[in-house]
Amino acid sequence: MRLEKISMFRWSYDEDIRVPTPGYALVSPYDGEEGIGYGEGRGTATGRIQGAVVWSNYPRRRSDGRMLPDVRGLVRTGDGASILFELRGRTIFEGDQPGRQNLVGWFESDQENYRWLNDVVCIAEGLITTPGWRSTCMAAYATCSIEILPRFDLWTVT
Repeated sequence: MRLEKISMFRWSYDEDIRVPTPGYALVSPYDGEEGIGYGEGRGTATGRIQGAVVWSNYPRRRSDGRMLPDVRGLVRTGDGASILFELRGRTIFEGDQPGRQNLVGWFESDQENYRWLNDVVCIAEGLITTPGWRSTCMAAYATCSIEILPRFDLWTVT
Protein backbone atom coordinates (compact mmCIF):
# COMPACT_ATOMS: atom_id res chain seq x y z
CA MET A 1 0.00 0.00 0.00
CA ARG A 2 1.28 3.46 -0.84
CA LEU A 3 0.04 6.73 0.60
CA GLU A 4 0.13 9.94 -1.44
CA LYS A 5 -0.87 13.27 0.05
CA ILE A 6 -3.83 14.79 -1.72
CA SER A 7 -4.83 17.84 0.27
CA MET A 8 -4.90 19.63 3.60
CA PHE A 9 -8.30 20.89 4.75
CA ARG A 10 -8.69 23.67 7.29
CA TRP A 11 -12.23 24.41 8.32
CA SER A 12 -14.44 25.43 11.18
CA TYR A 13 -18.09 25.47 12.09
CA ASP A 14 -20.06 28.56 11.03
CA GLU A 15 -21.44 30.33 14.07
CA ASP A 16 -24.84 32.04 13.99
CA ILE A 17 -25.33 31.77 10.25
CA ARG A 18 -27.83 28.92 9.91
CA VAL A 19 -27.09 27.07 13.16
CA PRO A 20 -26.83 29.04 16.43
CA THR A 21 -23.46 29.49 18.16
CA PRO A 22 -21.26 27.43 18.39
CA GLY A 23 -22.28 26.33 14.87
CA TYR A 24 -23.53 22.88 15.75
CA ALA A 25 -26.28 21.28 17.79
CA LEU A 26 -26.01 18.06 19.78
CA VAL A 27 -29.03 16.30 21.28
CA SER A 28 -29.33 13.26 23.53
CA PRO A 29 -32.98 12.30 23.09
CA TYR A 30 -32.89 9.23 25.35
CA ASP A 31 -31.38 10.59 28.58
CA GLY A 32 -27.88 9.20 28.12
CA GLU A 33 -24.52 10.16 26.63
CA GLU A 34 -25.49 8.79 23.26
CA GLY A 35 -26.85 11.35 20.82
CA ILE A 36 -26.88 12.88 17.37
CA GLY A 37 -25.76 16.22 16.05
CA TYR A 38 -25.77 18.61 13.16
CA GLY A 39 -23.39 21.37 12.14
CA GLU A 40 -22.07 23.11 9.08
CA GLY A 41 -19.12 25.22 8.14
CA ARG A 42 -16.60 26.46 5.63
CA GLY A 43 -12.91 26.33 4.99
CA THR A 44 -10.14 25.88 2.47
CA ALA A 45 -8.31 23.03 0.79
CA THR A 46 -4.67 23.24 -0.26
CA GLY A 47 -2.51 20.76 -2.16
CA ARG A 48 -3.53 18.78 -5.25
CA ILE A 49 -7.10 19.80 -4.45
CA GLN A 50 -7.27 23.55 -3.83
CA GLY A 51 -10.30 25.70 -3.26
CA ALA A 52 -13.11 26.88 -1.04
CA VAL A 53 -14.93 24.24 1.03
CA VAL A 54 -18.49 24.13 2.37
CA TRP A 55 -19.66 21.15 4.42
CA SER A 56 -22.18 19.76 6.88
CA ASN A 57 -21.75 17.13 9.57
CA TYR A 58 -24.40 14.81 10.97
CA PRO A 59 -22.38 12.96 13.65
CA ARG A 60 -23.49 10.40 16.17
CA ARG A 61 -22.11 10.38 19.72
CA ARG A 62 -21.57 6.96 21.26
CA SER A 63 -22.30 6.25 24.91
CA ASP A 64 -18.53 6.38 25.62
CA GLY A 65 -18.36 9.97 24.31
CA ARG A 66 -16.63 9.15 21.01
CA MET A 67 -17.95 11.10 18.07
CA LEU A 68 -18.65 9.41 14.73
CA PRO A 69 -18.44 12.15 12.06
CA ASP A 70 -20.59 11.84 8.94
CA VAL A 71 -19.49 14.76 6.78
CA ARG A 72 -20.59 15.69 3.25
CA GLY A 73 -19.26 18.70 1.42
CA LEU A 74 -18.19 20.51 -1.70
CA VAL A 75 -14.83 21.87 -2.79
CA ARG A 76 -15.07 24.61 -5.42
CA THR A 77 -11.61 24.74 -7.00
CA GLY A 78 -9.84 27.80 -8.35
CA ASP A 79 -10.27 26.48 -11.90
CA GLY A 80 -14.06 26.22 -11.42
CA ALA A 81 -14.42 22.49 -10.77
CA SER A 82 -16.85 21.06 -8.22
CA ILE A 83 -15.61 18.15 -6.11
CA LEU A 84 -18.03 16.47 -3.73
CA PHE A 85 -16.67 14.58 -0.73
CA GLU A 86 -17.78 12.31 2.08
CA LEU A 87 -15.92 11.57 5.34
CA ARG A 88 -16.66 9.09 8.11
CA GLY A 89 -14.64 7.99 11.08
CA ARG A 90 -13.92 8.51 14.77
CA THR A 91 -13.14 11.58 16.87
CA ILE A 92 -11.66 11.05 20.31
CA PHE A 93 -11.63 13.76 22.98
CA GLU A 94 -9.59 13.06 26.11
CA GLY A 95 -9.22 15.62 28.87
CA ASP A 96 -7.90 18.99 27.69
CA GLN A 97 -6.21 17.47 24.64
CA PRO A 98 -7.29 18.39 21.09
CA GLY A 99 -9.71 15.98 19.47
CA ARG A 100 -7.97 13.34 17.35
CA GLN A 101 -9.62 12.04 14.21
CA ASN A 102 -9.20 8.95 12.04
CA LEU A 103 -11.27 9.19 8.88
CA VAL A 104 -11.98 7.43 5.60
CA GLY A 105 -13.26 9.41 2.65
CA TRP A 106 -14.28 9.54 -0.97
CA PHE A 107 -14.22 12.32 -3.55
CA GLU A 108 -16.15 12.61 -6.82
CA SER A 109 -16.03 15.07 -9.69
CA ASP A 110 -17.31 15.30 -13.24
CA GLN A 111 -14.44 17.60 -14.25
CA GLU A 112 -11.82 15.86 -16.39
CA ASN A 113 -8.87 17.19 -14.33
CA TYR A 114 -10.31 15.58 -11.18
CA ARG A 115 -11.92 12.34 -12.43
CA TRP A 116 -8.96 10.39 -11.01
CA LEU A 117 -10.49 11.08 -7.58
CA ASN A 118 -13.58 9.02 -8.45
CA ASP A 119 -11.62 5.79 -8.01
CA VAL A 120 -9.61 6.39 -4.85
CA VAL A 121 -10.40 5.60 -1.25
CA CYS A 122 -8.76 8.12 1.04
CA ILE A 123 -7.65 7.94 4.62
CA ALA A 124 -7.10 10.93 6.84
CA GLU A 125 -6.08 12.03 10.25
CA GLY A 126 -7.37 15.21 11.73
CA LEU A 127 -7.12 17.42 14.73
CA ILE A 128 -9.78 19.57 16.33
CA THR A 129 -7.79 22.31 17.97
CA THR A 130 -10.09 23.29 20.84
CA PRO A 131 -12.08 21.09 23.21
CA GLY A 132 -15.71 20.49 22.42
CA TRP A 133 -15.28 19.86 18.65
CA ARG A 134 -16.09 23.45 17.90
CA SER A 135 -13.00 24.83 16.25
CA THR A 136 -10.72 24.25 13.29
CA CYS A 137 -10.20 20.75 11.94
CA MET A 138 -7.16 19.97 9.80
CA ALA A 139 -6.99 16.75 7.85
CA ALA A 140 -4.42 15.44 5.37
CA TYR A 141 -5.79 13.03 2.80
CA ALA A 142 -3.84 10.25 1.12
CA THR A 143 -4.65 7.72 -1.58
CA CYS A 144 -4.19 4.03 -0.93
CA SER A 145 -2.81 2.05 -3.86
CA ILE A 146 -2.47 -1.72 -3.70
CA GLU A 147 1.03 -2.67 -4.76
CA ILE A 148 1.11 -6.41 -4.02
CA LEU A 149 -1.12 -7.56 -6.90
CA PRO A 150 -0.95 -9.92 -8.71
CA ARG A 151 0.93 -11.77 -5.94
CA PHE A 152 -2.13 -13.37 -4.37
CA ASP A 153 0.09 -15.85 -2.49
CA LEU A 154 0.67 -13.09 0.07
CA TRP A 155 -2.99 -13.46 1.08
CA THR A 156 -2.76 -17.20 1.69
CA VAL A 157 -3.75 -18.15 5.23
CA THR A 158 -1.85 -21.06 6.70
